[in-house]
Order: sequence, then structure tokens, then C-alpha cells
Amino acid sequence: MGNTFFKGDGLVAKEAIILCGGYSQRLKPHIEVSKPLLELKPGLTLVDYQIMWLKRHGFKRIVLAGREDSLTKLDVEYSIETEKLGTGGAMKKAAEACREEYVYAMNVDDVLLGDYDPSQLVQHADKGGAILIAKPRLQFGRVEIDNGFITRFVQKPFLDFYVSAGHYAFKTNVIRQNFPDKGDFEKETSPTLASLRMLRGYQFDGLWVTINTYKELLDVRNLLQQKSHLK
Repeated sequence: MGNTFFKGDGLVAKEAIILCGGYSQRLKPHIEVSKPLLELKPGLTLVDYQIMWLKRHGFKRIVLAGREDSLTKLDVEYSIETEKLGTGGAMKKAAEACREEYVYAMNVDDVLLGDYDPSQLVQHADKGGAILIAKPRLQFGRVEIDNGFITRFVQKPFLDFYVSAGHYAFKTNVIRQNFPDKGDFEKETSPTLASLRMLRGYQFDGLWVTINTYKELLDVRNLLQQKSHLK
């Protein structure tokens, strides 16, 4: 199992891949830097926050998969795309540097707040892989009507289905053998693994925010400040 270690009765990975290939298209014209370099507070970028989050949870080796090799001064390794590979190709290329049986992977723009230990997801990857899933929140208030009369307003309720929260755990060999050289694993690999019952879902009940718009960036800044996550 290489450097994989045990925490209590569960398996914990010590290697992680952060997918850092975002272009920040929907953040323009407010933001001109690439998504990993979004500033959460003066002197702290999004990618640095995610690296520090992983290190706090015991990850010793972190690979940044993307188009740039100067995203951080923290201790990481890089897997550089010379052409667009998609999420599947980027993860497969980054996995070439991984030595353990299991690897944790995440999108740089999926921020998790609340009580969550990544080892919980790794422990669900025993069949091949596991995806962190969460209920999305409606971006609008819901209006309830009875016989043409408004009876209640529900502000931005959670929807009654699950979506991927952008955090994953896989057996490294599953990535190497099943992921495409080019293409998105969500479209090309996940359906196949799901049909073979190789993917587990692990429900996340904490606060999950994905940063795709300028408003979402402002929301994350405010939430992190309120919860004292920034030291």
C-alpha cells in the first residue's frame, strides 16, 4: 500500500490531486487571474487555502494538475498540461506521479466548510472510487401556491436530489486503467464505473460552495471570515 496509513479502523490516503485548470471565464471582468489564484483575503489565494486544508487533514504529497507551474510557494508537485486534457485526462496524467493505492482528488473551486474529514470519503472508495455528494440549493426563493393564492415563501431551499460536490477518492489503478487520456471523467468514465457498481456516494451535509461567479467568490470570502476559517 505504499505510504497509505491507517487512522483508527479506516484507510486514509496521504496523496491528493487538485485540479487547477479553470479559466475564470464567468468571473470576468471583475477578475483577470486564473481561478486557482483568486484571492480569498489579502495574501491568501484559493489554491493556497485548499493546499493548507489538505495538509491540515494529513496529506503529505499534493499534485497540482493544470496549465501553470507557479501557482504557489507551498510544498507541492505539478502535473502540467501542454494541451487541454479535460478533467479525466488531467487526473490520469497527475496519477502517474502517485505511489499509493488510493488518491484523493478535488476541484480547486469546490470549497467545503463544516465538519468533514477527507478520510471518510477514502474509506468509501474500496470498490474503486467514491464521490462526495451534496444537495444543491435553489438560487431563488420558492413560492408556494394554493388555489391561486400565495401561502408561503421559502428562501433558497435545498433541492431533493444530489450532485457531485467536486471531491473524489479513487484507487490509483482505477484512474490509470479507466480514465481517458483526453476528456472529462464525469462524462466518459463515471457512467461506466457506476454501471459496474464501482462508485460509492458519500453524503456531505456541511456547507459546500463552488466558485464560478464573482458573487460566489464574495460569498465564500464572507463565509470563511464569519466562520473564522482564515487565520
